[in-house]
Amino acid sequence: MTRVASSSGDLADPKSEAWAEVEKESVGLSPIPLDAQPTEYIRTAWADRPYGKVDSVDVSAAAKDGRLYVRLEWQDSDTPNTEFADAVGVFFPENGDATVQTIGSNDAPVHLWYWQADRETPLDLVASGPGVFQDSSSPNGLEAAASLDGGRWSVVLSATVPGSGSPSSCGVAVWDGSNEERAGIGAVTQDWIPLEGQS
Repeated sequence: MTRVASSSGDLADPKSEAWAEVEKESVGLSPIPLDAQPTEYIRTAWADRPYGKVDSVDVSAAAKDGRLYVRLEWQDSDTPNTEFADAVGVFFPENGDATVQTIGSNDAPVHLWYWQADRETPLDLVASGPGVFQDSSSPNGLEAAASLDGGRWSVVLSATVPGSGSPSSCGVAVWDGSNEERAGIGAVTQDWIPLEGQS
C-alpha cells in the first residue's frame, strides 16, 4: 500500500527534499502480455524479442492544495536510446473492473497520466488496452517534471483530483526506449497499488 502523504514542500520537483519525507514503495513490473497486444503484427514482431526490461519502480504519492503528486523512480538502461524515448505512466481505474496488466480494456478503460522524455508536456489520456490510447476529455491541469541522475530516472506527475479525495488505487507502466519499447510494448504492475488516504 502506498500512503498519500500531505506535504507543504515543493512536490512538483522530483529532486525536492520534500520527497525525502514521503514513504516510497518498490513495486515489481512485468511485460505487458503479448497475447493482449492489439495487432497480429505486434504479436509476431515481438514474439522472440524480450521486452518490459524495467523490472521495478519506486512509487511515492503525496497531496497538496487539491492536487495529487506521484513520484516514480527507476533504473535506466545502460544502452543509449536511439529512435524511441524512455517513458512512464501512472493510471487509475475508472471503475473497479479495470485490468491493470493490460492498462485497461474496451469495457473498462483507465485514466492515464503519460510522460515521455522527448516531449515538452505530459499527456492526459484514456487507455483501453495496450497501446490503445486517446486524449482525455476531462483536462485536469496535468504537469510533469523529470530528472536523470546517476542512471536513475525520477519523474513527478501531478494533476488536480475531483472532489475531496485521491484515487483509491493506481497502476504504473514503464517503457525502455533503448529497447525500442513503446505503445503496448513495455512493463506494467501486475496488481493495482492501493493508495491509502491522506495522513
